[in-house]
Amino acid sequence: MYFLTLVSASRRPIFSDDAARGMLRQAIEEAQSLLPFTLVASVLMPEHLHVMMRLPEGQSDYPCRVSKIKRNFTARFLAQGGVEAAVRPGKARQRYRGVWQPRFMEHTIRDYRDYKLHLDYIHANPVKHALVAWPRDWPWSTFHGYVKKGEYAPDWCGHIELPGGVDIEPQGWA
Repeated sequence: MYFLTLVSASRRPIFSDDAARGMLRQAIEEAQSLLPFTLVASVLMPEHLHVMMRLPEGQSDYPCRVSKIKRNFTARFLAQGGVEAAVRPGKARQRYRGVWQPRFMEHTIRDYRDYKLHLDYIHANPVKHALVAWPRDWPWSTFHGYVKKGEYAPDWCGHIELPGGVDIEPQGWA
């Protein structure tokens, strides 16, 4: 199992758009049909995506799956009139498109504790970035499915506001 972070080029908030979110969903589903994997958890932020991906037994080629997702999304996004970030000439010669950062971050999940830490990180991310007060308020997350399964309480990890407008850190983070 792997924790992955994919970031848009120049951290542009391309996923603030409903159409772009739909194109990303299609790109993920298409990649899954060709190279099977399970999305264990995910959160889509305006300019990045965190996922926890489980591969079939005996497989470890997550870079190929990430590449497929990024390539599929980029093709759809540009075909629908999406705008690229500026690309340096050297990158343009390498056929780099200004939609995604060229690399991605990866962490191999080592054990159950590591799994829980990254699962919590994914679901707390919208609160961490001050986009919502509670994970339940962010619609582009697997948090809601985990609540339905009873693995999180609906009020998990909310932002606590004290009298006088003094805030403290969100609760429930690692």
